Amino acid sequence: MKYADKRITILAIGDTVDFDSFRKFDKERKFALSRGFEYLAVDYGKIFKIKQLDIHTQKVIVMTFFPFKYWDKHVECKNYRGMYGSLLFLRKFSKFCDELAEKVEELLPGKKIRFVNDPRATAVYRDKVTVMDKLSVSGVKVPFRIKTKSVKVVEKLLSEGKKIYIKPRCGSMGKGISYLEQDRWQTNFTIRKNKIVNRYSDYGWKYRDFTGNSKVLKSLIEGDVIMEEAVSSLNVGKKKIDFRVYGCFGKILYVYPRKNDADAVTTNISQGGKGSPAILSAMPDKIIDKIKRQVRKTMRVLDLDLAGIDVIVDDNLKDSYVVDVNMFPGFPKKRTHNLARGIMNELRWK
Repeated sequence: MKYADKRITILAIGDTVDFDSFRKFDKERKFALSRGFEYLAVDYGKIFKIKQLDIHTQKVIVMTFFPFKYWDKHVECKNYRGMYGSLLFLRKFSKFCDELAEKVEELLPGKKIRFVNDPRATAVYRDKVTVMDKLSVSGVKVPFRIKTKSVKVVEKLLSEGKKIYIKPRCGSMGKGISYLEQDRWQTNFTIRKNKIVNRYSDYGWKYRDFTGNSKVLKSLIEGDVIMEEAVSSLNVGKKKIDFRVYGCFGKILYVYPRKNDADAVTTNISQGGKGSPAILSAMPDKIIDKIKRQVRKTMRVLDLDLAGIDVIVDDNLKDSYVVDVNMFPGFPKKRTHNLARGIMNELRWK
């Protein structure tokens, strides 16, 4: 085993309510110590209040996790009345990320700090339009983007046989996604009196039909959304398949196939999809290699140290498309893959 430099501290910052990543990472602190790191975990509720950190090493690697409590109180809060995943979300999140980076630097005067994904870049890449435009320009294959605010243009595309996804620009976890084909319009937004209503939960965004309802369609496409032509995705055993790929410092840590019913709109675990590691054995090696190359290129283009990147393989097993980039990916169950330990194995000083 290659041991870490003993003069480095891992500083993990997150929320104790984050059972899906921060707590899984923190449970591996003994493993970090066994590799020679010093280790400290701090809750977001404390990081902005304390005046010093008990860190004695000169070098500090900072791992930041999603700020659930701040997000629920200040961003996706119950008194918010706009569409989920709007640019207002981005502005508020950007302010938080700027303040976090400044606070960490203030708490570590004279230290050499290495963020695993700088919080300021993390905020910028919350915007799917920014991410997809940058990837497209750099030659990473992504779904074709449809740039219109016209209901008539969308309806014409549908009449020509196009299939379309509409996603909140700054959303995640499969929330607020709509799917359109000529005789099937579905959204997991709640609809009341032809208006979109948000849910204040990460789970249970059930799909409902709004086929032909141009008023709802108008409210969707006039919001802060990204509209993309759907990729005819691979089906295996009557299940729609995609891949969540975890990368860290240019290395692929884990390829996690996800599945849902063939007519389902998304494969997100939070919205009813299921992990299916066994599918990997049914995939040609050249396809998995192509997915890995695409993910590594995505991380280079975006200059990311850690990410969970969602990739769809088309139904002819020819092309693969990056459909989403997650800077705060949920970790698989430990018995499926110990991602926290995998990340700690890759942490290093650039």
